[in-house]
Amino acid sequence: MSYTQAFFDVIKGEIEIYQDLLNLSYKKTDVIIAGEVKELDKITKVEGQLLNKILELEEKREFLLSEFGASSLKDTKILDTFTENEKLSLQKLQSLFFDVLKNLQERNDLNTSLIKQSLEYINYSISLISDVLQEDNGIYGDKGGQKKYTNLIDKKV
Repeated sequence: MSYTQAFFDVIKGEIEIYQDLLNLSYKKTDVIIAGEVKELDKITKVEGQLLNKILELEEKREFLLSEFGASSLKDTKILDTFTENEKLSLQKLQSLFFDVLKNLQERNDLNTSLIKQSLEYINYSISLISDVLQEDNGIYGDKGGQKKYTNLIDKKV
């Protein structure tokens, strides 16, 4: 197999994996919104496996780029070694690759924001409950009997 074909195969493989990550990130958004922690954990494990595959492909891509005398996909030196058809194919792959990465970054930013909002809500809820318990001055009433907590959160709301 030629370096050129190997290079195209690596790029296509990376695009496929990043597309899988993008699809997972859409699923992750739904899972975060639904608050399904176990499902989120499963998705995170799958993402870890995909990232390991990407690392392997990145090493191959870096090796092949060095064989072409280039340092990145944007390096024009790589185009000098390809035929016109290969150049067009590479440009299409580059465009697709960068589009997938851009979409993945945007979705990851959204997911990060959703997770932060969830954490803020959890912290706020804990704060409300803590404040109610602190204001209440214990669990015993005036005559030594135990107080009833029927509407703990309603006190603040």
